[in-house]
Amino acid sequence: MKITAPTQILLLSLLTIQLSPFTALAALPQVRFEPCPACRGKRSVSLTPPNLGQFDGEIGVTPGKPFKIHRFDVKHDKCPLCNGTGRHERWTPATPPEDKTGLAPCIDCLSTGVAPCQKCKKTGYIQCSKCQSDKSKKPGWILTEERTPGRTSRHTKKIVAPCGTCGGIGKVECPACEGRGGTICKKCSGEGYVPRKERK
Repeated sequence: MKITAPTQILLLSLLTIQLSPFTALAALPQVRFEPCPACRGKRSVSLTPPNLGQFDGEIGVTPGKPFKIHRFDVKHDKCPLCNGTGRHERWTPATPPEDKTGLAPCIDCLSTGVAPCQKCKKTGYIQCSKCQSDKSKKPGWILTEERTPGRTSRHTKKIVAPCGTCGGIGKVECPACEGRGGTICKKCSGEGYVPRKERK
C-alpha cells in the first residue's frame, strides 16, 4: 500500500507523541483563507489590456500611454488565479506549546511549523513562464504582429491578447507549495518545536 505525504506526516506526529516524554506539544499549522489578490474575493475579474500600440490612430488613444477609457476588457467569469473560488489558501503558524520544558524552537521553520517555500519566496505565486519572456514585456499578455499588404506600403497590425496560461494575470499558483507559501516542516513535523538535545 502506498503511503501519501499527508499520511506520513500524521504517522510521524503520532509517533512523536508516543515517544516524547512531554505532555504539551504545539498544535500543527492550520490552513486559513485570504481573498484572492487578483479578483479580491469577487470570484470573477475584468482586465484591461495594456496599451502596446494596438489602437494607435484611434480617437482618444495616446501612443505609449495607458488607456483613459476601457477598451475591449477581458472578462473572466472565473478568476484564472483562484479558479473562481475567490480565496487564497495560506498556512497559519503552529501554536506554541504551553509547556516548553525540554523543547527547543525548530531552527528550520523558526518555530512556525511551516518551511518557507523557496520557489515563490513565501508568496504562493510565481510568474507565469509562458508570458514572462514575451516581447510585449507586460506580464499576462501576448503581443503578435501581422503584416498586411497595402496599396503603397505594408501595414503592421498589432494584436494584444491575454496569456492562455494565466489569463492576463501574469502569475500562477506555485506548484511547489500549492499556493500556500510553504510546506509542513520536516524537521519538527509541523510542531514548531523539537526535543532539546542534552549536553554531555
